[in-house]
Amino acid sequence: MSVREIGDKPEVMSHFPDCYRWLELHDRGDVYGHAAVAERGDDLELHVTLHRWGPQVRRNVAGDVNWVKEEARRLGKKRVMGVRASCEGEFDSKLFRFAALYGFTEICVLQTASMNV
Repeated sequence: MSVREIGDKPEVMSHFPDCYRWLELHDRGDVYGHAAVAERGDDLELHVTLHRWGPQVRRNVAGDVNWVKEEARRLGKKRVMGVRASCEGEFDSKLFRFAALYGFTEICVLQTASMNV
């Protein structure tokens, strides 16, 4: 298993609110990503940031997704909802293809606007 829960918010997710659980994705101690999960009604919300990519990380992520699915079942959730946020207003056309590799089949688009005060 390459997922471990960590107590401190990863720097890469410093802009996230504190309501998430923080996960470290690793391969024999070598960290290749971080994730955040939160319960949202019937869903387990998932955010993933990968720090590197390659064949081994791709295989590891498949195991990570299985861990997330089991955690969602344990919590009584019906779905895992992967969310990608870009504060630069960028649309990532590769997201849906990436998500499909790991079994995400219900595709939706969410757009938000924010205002600094």
